[in-house]
Amino acid sequence: MNKKILIQISLMCLLILVTIMFYYKYFTDNNSSNIVKDTNTLNTKTDNLIEDLKYFSKDIEGNKYLLQAKTGTSDKENPNLIYLQDVKANINLNDKSEIFVTSKKAIYNNVTFDTKFSGNVLITYENQLINCDIMDAKLSENIALMSGNITYKNEFSKFYADLIEFDLLKKSTKISMLDKNKKVKINYKKNGIN
Repeated sequence: MNKKILIQISLMCLLILVTIMFYYKYFTDNNSSNIVKDTNTLNTKTDNLIEDLKYFSKDIEGNKYLLQAKTGTSDKENPNLIYLQDVKANINLNDKSEIFVTSKKAIYNNVTFDTKFSGNVLITYENQLINCDIMDAKLSENIALMSGNITYKNEFSKFYADLIEFDLLKKSTKISMLDKNKKVKINYKKNGIN
Protein backbone atom coordinates (compact mmCIF):
# COMPACT_ATOMS: atom_id res chain seq x y z
CA MET A 1 0.00 0.00 0.00
CA ASN A 2 2.86 2.35 0.56
CA LYS A 3 3.85 2.10 -3.08
CA LYS A 4 0.33 2.94 -4.13
CA ILE A 5 0.21 6.03 -1.90
CA LEU A 6 3.66 7.10 -3.05
CA ILE A 7 2.61 6.87 -6.73
CA GLN A 8 -0.55 8.85 -6.02
CA ILE A 9 1.38 11.57 -4.23
CA SER A 10 3.93 11.72 -7.07
CA LEU A 11 1.19 12.04 -9.66
CA MET A 12 -0.54 14.71 -7.61
CA CYS A 13 2.70 16.71 -7.32
CA LEU A 14 3.32 16.35 -11.04
CA LEU A 15 -0.22 17.56 -11.80
CA ILE A 16 0.22 20.58 -9.51
CA LEU A 17 3.60 21.38 -11.11
CA VAL A 18 2.16 21.19 -14.65
CA THR A 19 -0.80 23.37 -13.63
CA ILE A 20 1.52 26.01 -12.14
CA MET A 21 3.73 26.01 -15.25
CA PHE A 22 0.67 26.29 -17.49
CA TYR A 23 -0.66 29.17 -15.42
CA TYR A 24 2.61 31.12 -15.55
CA LYS A 25 3.06 30.52 -19.25
CA TYR A 26 -0.44 31.54 -20.41
CA PHE A 27 -2.07 33.64 -17.71
CA THR A 28 0.58 35.98 -16.35
CA ASP A 29 0.67 39.62 -17.48
CA ASN A 30 4.27 39.57 -18.71
CA ASN A 31 3.80 38.23 -22.24
CA SER A 32 0.06 38.56 -22.91
CA SER A 33 -0.14 42.30 -22.22
CA ASN A 34 2.70 42.98 -24.65
CA ILE A 35 0.92 41.03 -27.36
CA VAL A 36 -2.34 42.92 -26.82
CA LYS A 37 -0.56 46.28 -26.86
CA ASP A 38 1.25 45.40 -30.10
CA THR A 39 -1.94 44.38 -31.95
CA ASN A 40 -3.81 47.48 -30.76
CA THR A 41 -0.99 49.70 -32.01
CA LEU A 42 -1.08 47.94 -35.36
CA ASN A 43 -4.86 48.41 -35.73
CA THR A 44 -4.75 52.12 -34.94
CA LYS A 45 -1.99 52.68 -37.48
CA THR A 46 -3.72 50.91 -40.38
CA ASP A 47 -7.33 51.75 -39.42
CA ASN A 48 -8.62 49.27 -42.05
CA LEU A 49 -6.85 51.19 -44.83
CA ILE A 50 -6.30 49.19 -47.99
CA GLU A 51 -4.04 50.52 -50.76
CA ASP A 52 -4.08 49.87 -54.52
CA LEU A 53 -7.43 48.08 -54.69
CA LYS A 54 -8.72 46.19 -57.71
CA TYR A 55 -12.12 44.52 -57.96
CA PHE A 56 -13.13 42.46 -60.98
CA SER A 57 -16.54 40.94 -61.65
CA LYS A 58 -18.45 39.45 -64.54
CA ASP A 59 -22.22 39.14 -64.82
CA ILE A 60 -24.29 36.42 -66.48
CA GLU A 61 -24.61 38.47 -69.71
CA GLY A 62 -20.82 38.56 -70.09
CA ASN A 63 -20.35 42.20 -69.05
CA LYS A 64 -17.07 42.74 -67.19
CA TYR A 65 -16.46 45.31 -64.46
CA LEU A 66 -13.03 46.44 -63.24
CA LEU A 67 -12.84 48.89 -60.35
CA GLN A 68 -9.52 50.35 -59.16
CA ALA A 69 -8.74 52.78 -56.34
CA LYS A 70 -5.64 54.17 -54.68
CA THR A 71 -7.06 53.60 -51.20
CA GLY A 72 -10.12 52.15 -49.55
CA THR A 73 -11.58 51.67 -46.08
CA SER A 74 -14.17 49.13 -45.08
CA ASP A 75 -17.28 50.18 -43.19
CA LYS A 76 -17.16 48.79 -39.63
CA GLU A 77 -20.96 48.66 -39.33
CA ASN A 78 -21.61 47.25 -42.83
CA PRO A 79 -18.65 45.14 -44.03
CA ASN A 80 -20.16 44.91 -47.55
CA LEU A 81 -19.42 48.62 -48.14
CA ILE A 82 -15.97 49.92 -49.02
CA TYR A 83 -15.18 53.66 -49.21
CA LEU A 84 -12.75 54.33 -52.07
CA GLN A 85 -10.52 57.30 -52.99
CA ASP A 86 -9.14 58.23 -56.46
CA VAL A 87 -11.29 55.78 -58.37
CA LYS A 88 -11.12 54.43 -61.94
CA ALA A 89 -13.61 51.99 -63.42
CA ASN A 90 -13.92 50.14 -66.72
CA ILE A 91 -17.23 48.60 -67.72
CA ASN A 92 -16.82 46.30 -70.73
CA LEU A 93 -20.22 45.57 -72.18
CA ASN A 94 -20.60 42.24 -73.93
CA ASP A 95 -20.97 43.93 -77.32
CA LYS A 96 -17.37 45.21 -76.96
CA SER A 97 -18.31 48.81 -76.08
CA GLU A 98 -16.50 50.17 -73.04
CA ILE A 99 -17.40 52.78 -70.43
CA PHE A 100 -14.63 54.53 -68.44
CA VAL A 101 -15.41 56.30 -65.15
CA THR A 102 -13.12 58.35 -62.91
CA SER A 103 -13.97 60.10 -59.65
CA LYS A 104 -12.45 61.34 -56.41
CA LYS A 105 -14.55 59.03 -54.22
CA ALA A 106 -16.84 56.03 -54.47
CA ILE A 107 -18.80 53.68 -52.24
CA TYR A 108 -18.58 50.08 -53.46
CA ASN A 109 -20.85 47.23 -52.37
CA ASN A 110 -18.86 44.00 -52.72
CA VAL A 111 -22.03 41.85 -52.73
CA THR A 112 -24.20 43.62 -55.34
CA PHE A 113 -21.22 45.33 -57.11
CA ASP A 114 -23.23 48.59 -57.03
CA THR A 115 -20.95 51.62 -56.95
CA LYS A 116 -21.78 55.25 -56.15
CA PHE A 117 -19.15 57.59 -57.63
CA SER A 118 -18.89 61.18 -56.38
CA GLY A 119 -16.60 64.17 -56.67
CA ASN A 120 -15.66 65.33 -60.18
CA VAL A 121 -17.12 62.30 -61.94
CA LEU A 122 -16.00 61.92 -65.56
CA ILE A 123 -17.62 59.29 -67.81
CA THR A 124 -16.35 58.41 -71.27
CA TYR A 125 -18.42 56.20 -73.57
CA GLU A 126 -17.44 55.85 -77.24
CA ASN A 127 -17.29 59.49 -78.49
CA GLN A 128 -19.34 60.86 -75.57
CA LEU A 129 -18.06 62.66 -72.49
CA ILE A 130 -20.15 63.32 -69.36
CA ASN A 131 -19.18 65.39 -66.30
CA CYS A 132 -21.38 65.24 -63.21
CA ASP A 133 -21.35 65.33 -59.41
CA ILE A 134 -22.70 61.82 -58.78
CA MET A 135 -22.97 58.60 -60.77
CA ASP A 136 -24.81 55.72 -59.15
CA ALA A 137 -23.92 52.54 -61.09
CA LYS A 138 -26.60 50.10 -59.96
CA LEU A 139 -25.18 47.02 -61.63
CA SER A 140 -27.65 44.81 -59.76
CA GLU A 141 -30.43 46.64 -61.67
CA ASN A 142 -28.42 47.18 -64.92
CA ILE A 143 -28.81 50.95 -64.74
CA ALA A 144 -26.55 53.96 -64.20
CA LEU A 145 -27.95 57.23 -62.82
CA MET A 146 -26.02 60.48 -63.25
CA SER A 147 -27.00 63.67 -61.43
CA GLY A 148 -25.75 67.08 -60.32
CA ASN A 149 -24.28 69.66 -62.73
CA ILE A 150 -24.36 67.36 -65.73
CA THR A 151 -22.50 68.45 -68.84
CA TYR A 152 -22.72 66.09 -71.81
CA LYS A 153 -20.54 66.50 -74.91
CA ASN A 154 -20.24 64.62 -78.16
CA GLU A 155 -18.97 65.64 -81.58
CA PHE A 156 -22.29 67.28 -82.57
CA SER A 157 -23.74 68.79 -79.41
CA LYS A 158 -23.30 69.85 -75.82
CA PHE A 159 -26.11 69.86 -73.27
CA TYR A 160 -26.82 70.53 -69.63
CA ALA A 161 -29.30 68.48 -67.55
CA ASP A 162 -30.15 67.41 -64.00
CA LEU A 163 -30.55 63.66 -64.48
CA ILE A 164 -29.42 61.01 -66.96
CA GLU A 165 -30.60 57.41 -66.74
CA PHE A 166 -28.57 54.92 -68.79
CA ASP A 167 -29.88 51.38 -69.26
CA LEU A 168 -26.82 49.10 -69.47
CA LEU A 169 -28.68 46.27 -71.23
CA LYS A 170 -30.71 48.25 -73.80
CA LYS A 171 -28.05 50.99 -74.07
CA SER A 172 -30.83 53.57 -74.02
CA THR A 173 -30.61 56.96 -72.33
CA LYS A 174 -33.26 59.12 -70.68
CA ILE A 175 -32.31 62.76 -70.04
CA SER A 176 -34.45 65.00 -67.83
CA MET A 177 -34.63 67.96 -65.47
CA LEU A 178 -35.73 67.67 -61.85
CA ASP A 179 -37.89 70.80 -62.13
CA LYS A 180 -40.70 70.01 -64.62
CA ASN A 181 -40.85 73.69 -65.66
CA LYS A 182 -37.22 73.69 -66.86
CA LYS A 183 -35.97 72.13 -70.07
CA VAL A 184 -32.71 70.47 -70.98
CA LYS A 185 -30.37 73.07 -72.53
CA ILE A 186 -28.79 71.89 -75.81
CA ASN A 187 -26.13 73.61 -77.93
CA TYR A 188 -25.65 72.14 -81.41
CA LYS A 189 -22.32 72.31 -83.20
CA LYS A 190 -22.08 72.99 -86.92
CA ASN A 191 -19.33 71.07 -88.71
CA GLY A 192 -17.86 70.15 -85.34
CA ILE A 193 -17.46 73.84 -84.36
CA ASN A 194 -19.75 75.65 -81.95
